[in-house]
Parts: sequence; structure tokens; C-alpha cells
Amino acid sequence: IPLGPILGGWLLDHFWWGSVFLINLPVVVLALLAVLWLVPESRAEQKPRIDVPGLLACAIGLAAVTYGLIKAGDSGWGSAQALLPLAGGLASLAGFIQLQRRPEQTLIDLELFRTRGFTWGTILATIVSFALFGLMFTLPQFYQAVEGANALGTGLRLLPLIAGLILGVRAGQPFLPKVGPGPLIGSGFALLAVALVIGTTTGVHTGYGFVAFWLALGGTGVGLAMPIAMNAALDQLSPERAGVGSGLLMTIRQVGGTIAVAILGTVLNSSYRTEVGKATAALPTEVAGAVARSAGGGVAVAQKLHSPALLESVRSALVHATGLTLWVSAGFAVAGVLAATQLRRSPVPAAAGQAPESDGDLLHAADSIDAD
Repeated sequence: IPLGPILGGWLLDHFWWGSVFLINLPVVVLALLAVLWLVPESRAEQKPRIDVPGLLACAIGLAAVTYGLIKAGDSGWGSAQALLPLAGGLASLAGFIQLQRRPEQTLIDLELFRTRGFTWGTILATIVSFALFGLMFTLPQFYQAVEGANALGTGLRLLPLIAGLILGVRAGQPFLPKVGPGPLIGSGFALLAVALVIGTTTGVHTGYGFVAFWLALGGTGVGLAMPIAMNAALDQLSPERAGVGSGLLMTIRQVGGTIAVAILGTVLNSSYRTEVGKATAALPTEVAGAVARSAGGGVAVAQKLHSPALLESVRSALVHATGLTLWVSAGFAVAGVLAATQLRRSPVPAAAGQAPESDGDLLHAADSIDAD
């Protein structure tokens, strides 16, 4: 996990932006070789059919909703450019859900959501992903525009978050058999909410040590909640449904992260433009537009014009926008605390011919967190 932001930053500093995607190539190659070597061959009794209508409805719906959220940051929430794709995307997703109710083979198994533990575990894992993706999207802009870090320096500054993640994952496991998943997940969300609220007090001239502190604190909360929530979802499924459930859980988490970036990015950009607009009213339209497009662009313009006042205004506007974004993320963390109260211990459904597992066997498998 720690190598991801650092290696990505190094690639951005030395190569074109698309080079960051090359990090995945050796991982994919190793995974393919491992599958061929380690995973035994198996065949389904019936050849599954691809749910083309469901696939199209889901893809179109998610793309349209994400696009609408992004346009809301550019054109405003009441603009046609935002409302039309949002409405169309939601309609497409509603159609997708209806398609999944068909008796024939579908893209996802909606029956999984009849299991209370799976439903609430999935919701909680998605909320954690929302906060994590939001931090990973917001903080690099803060580090580069406000603290003047390059891409590699930004990756290094994210290490406290990674350290907190690892600490949180390890810290929660010994208490899991005693208190169960709900209290631990709720504690993780509470820790995350506190960290985000502390983060809203960050200013333009705040030292890195303060940012590293609340970032590590938030990472600990995420690490405490994430793997336990995921296992709470999957451990409520019988073995024959665990594979499908795992795939569905990971998909929903990734979708939640994508929506998080769109929503929090819209909040960040809208707030930044509103704040920086107060300082660019006297500038030429073209220059003001360049400043308003992004904080990075604003810093570049201020440095080119040799204007310390404009540079301070750009950085102050971004800090204000970052604080607002952290408040929104904190609200979701509080929602996670409340949702965690709905997660209770329950026996794991046994496969046919097997005895149910005891409570002592539940929710102890999580010992690492995937690097998103």
C-alpha cells in the first residue's frame, strides 16, 4: 500500500500522466500467472449467459449519474447540463433494478440483500470507501496548491494515512470476538468523523505535522471499520454464495468510491470557484477563468503575474473548499456510526450438510485491506 502513492508520484514527476496506470500491469501479470498455477479448474453445469440488457442499463446509468454530478460543479446544480444526465442516469439505474428482478439469469443476485448482515455490511463498507476516496481526491490538491509539493512529495505526505490504515486494521482484530463487528465499526467511523472535523480547522499556514496527525487519525478509523464491515457482510452468506457476494460487495464499493469523487469533487470545485471569484473580479475575463478552473491553474497564474495577494487568495479559497468537503465527509462518517448500530451478530448460514459456524468463528478473517 505505501508504494502506491509514492511510485505514482514519481511516475508523474518523470513521465506523462497516463504512466500511473502502468503500475497495474505487473500486478495483473502476476495475478494471471497465480490464477493459472494455483486456482483449480472448475466448470459450471450450465453455460452462463451475459445479461446484456442489465449490463447496458447499469453502465449507462452510472456513467450518466457521474457525468451529471461533475457537470453540477461546473454549471450549477439547477442547470440542464447537470439535471438531465442525473435524471436519465437514475431512470436507467431504476430500470436496471427492475431487470434484475427477472427469474432468468441476471447480472446480480438481489436475493443477497435479503440477508440483513450482508446488506448493512455492504452499506457500511461503501460509506468507508466514500470517505477514503474523498480524502485521496482532496488532499493531493491541497498539498500541491497550498504546500507547494510536487507529485512525489504529495505521495510521501499521504504516508500517515496509509500508516493509520495499517494500524486500524491490526488494532481491531483482537477485540472482534469479544464485542462483535458493530461496536468496532462504529468506533472506526467515530474516529474518522473526529479526524475530519479536526481537519476542517487546517489553514493556509498550518504546519504539515498537524495535517499528518489528523490524517493518521482518520486512516486509523478507516482501517478499523473497512475490513470488519466487509467481513461482516460476507460472513453472513453460505459458502456457495460467498463468491458472488464478494464480487457484488467489491463492485458496490468501487461504484461508491467513484460517486464519492464526483460528489466531493463537485463540492470542492463549486466552493473554490465561489471563494476565488471574490478575488478575481478585477482581473481580465480570460485570466479570471484560468484561476477559477482549478487551484493549480490559479497558483500558476499568480506566480506568472508575481502577485502574492492573488496567490494567497487562491490558497485561501482552496483551504475553504477543502474544509467544506471535509465537513461533508464527516457527515457521512456520522451516518456510518448510526448505520453500525444496525449490524448485529447472527449465525452464519451453513451450506447443505454442514453445521452452522459458532460465534467464535465469525468475523476474524480480515487482516489486511486492499489498496484502492
